[in-house]
Amino acid sequence: MKKSLFKNTIYKSILSFVNIVVPLFVGPYVVRLLDVKLYGIYNTVYADFQIFLIFASFGLYTYGIREISKIRNDKEKVSHLFTNLFLISILSNLLVCIVYFIYSYFISSGVAFLLYSILSIQFLGNIFYIEFVNEALENYKFITVKTVIVKILYLISIFMFLKHPNDIAIYALIISLVNFTNNIISFIYAKKHIKFNFKHIKFKKYIKPLTMILIITNIDLLYSQLDRVMLGKFVNGVAVSMYYIPYYIVSTLAAVPYSIINVSIPRLSYLVANESKEVYKNSLNKIISSLLFVIIPMCFGVLVLSYEVIYLYAGDKYIGCVIPLIVACITRIIISVESVFTNLIMYPNNQEKKILTYSLSCGILNLILNAILVYLKVFTPMTAMVTTLIAEVILIFVYSVYVTKKLKFKPDIFSKQNLTYLLLGILFIPISLIVRLLNLNFYFNIAIIIILCVALYGTILLIKKDENIILIKNKILSTLKLKFVKEG
Repeated sequence: MKKSLFKNTIYKSILSFVNIVVPLFVGPYVVRLLDVKLYGIYNTVYADFQIFLIFASFGLYTYGIREISKIRNDKEKVSHLFTNLFLISILSNLLVCIVYFIYSYFISSGVAFLLYSILSIQFLGNIFYIEFVNEALENYKFITVKTVIVKILYLISIFMFLKHPNDIAIYALIISLVNFTNNIISFIYAKKHIKFNFKHIKFKKYIKPLTMILIITNIDLLYSQLDRVMLGKFVNGVAVSMYYIPYYIVSTLAAVPYSIINVSIPRLSYLVANESKEVYKNSLNKIISSLLFVIIPMCFGVLVLSYEVIYLYAGDKYIGCVIPLIVACITRIIISVESVFTNLIMYPNNQEKKILTYSLSCGILNLILNAILVYLKVFTPMTAMVTTLIAEVILIFVYSVYVTKKLKFKPDIFSKQNLTYLLLGILFIPISLIVRLLNLNFYFNIAIIIILCVALYGTILLIKKDENIILIKNKILSTLKLKFVKEG
């Protein structure tokens, strides 16, 4: 393998870091500026739009990464597969776009219909969403540079053109054009390395696996996405925003540790197909510990500073998001573990049917629980998140039993090392409570809580000689040493 997994993770982490920093600048500005009701309408429309976009994408991204990863050394096969998937992308996006326009025409009017229409631009851009090629070939340097440039353009556009509380249509247009630009650039770059091959077009060959992957990879429709759609239908647009803001904050921050999962999918798919099971298991366990090493303290850090995070991000008008943010932090840790089972264990081992069965069952459970809450008139952003949390916990349990009994190995998700990360994260809670008893300044509270929690986490892991903290320490020391030698 010529391309370093560590370097790929670094590039992906830089990309994820940019995906965090830009929203931290843009998000508070957008949420504070835009009218609460208009922003609620946008989030309701966007929740519907995402469902259509998922069907338009037709599982091409996930299927493309896995299949091209297996044959990436054979240019002719890659070219053939790429051509077929691109043509399927054209057809699926056009068909879904037609259905989308019919749906939006009959169920919306006024501002909502305008937003539905503007967001439809993304279907055209989605035709050219072939990032799976660059990911499968591990071209993370290009992906990072390209995305950084596009994100900067997005940042500039928001502050230049978004000026008034009723500029919701302008906001939707900027989002759509940025996504379109990002996809076109990726397509042009991929086409420089891969040529179209129209000699062997076989749509039928790919329809069944793509349909299966479409269902498997988008069972999320019955989890957080379902929550938002139901809040929009049975409560109101503001409730969707109250759910979406905490979910978005945690998801955005989780993008950095999730880069570990994303860059590992093609690598683990390759190992399963070409190496021994033991090599795969060792790589898997290292990836799991690296993920939890970051995601656990991050989620508990946001949890103990939930009030401050919401206040700084969205202001007083969304202060009701504090409790949902706490629940979202806990849920994100659970979702991370579930993502490991789905993307790094079940999927590389060709267990698509089991993923479908188990995920669908728990997704339906979430739907039933939500329906009960609606009937009891206690369906809120917080209770919606709790039902999702319950469904995810059950799904993890089922996955764990199946992997242990049927695949005959036990991933080290609940190892002593990973449980140490969890225990240290939980200790952030009493630390924050003690600091708050001091009645310090708002910003002093944030600074001291962060410093104490980071110090506790880092010190204990250094004492225990945790391999992840040692790796980071060694990288920092080697970088400083190199810099010192150059300056000397």
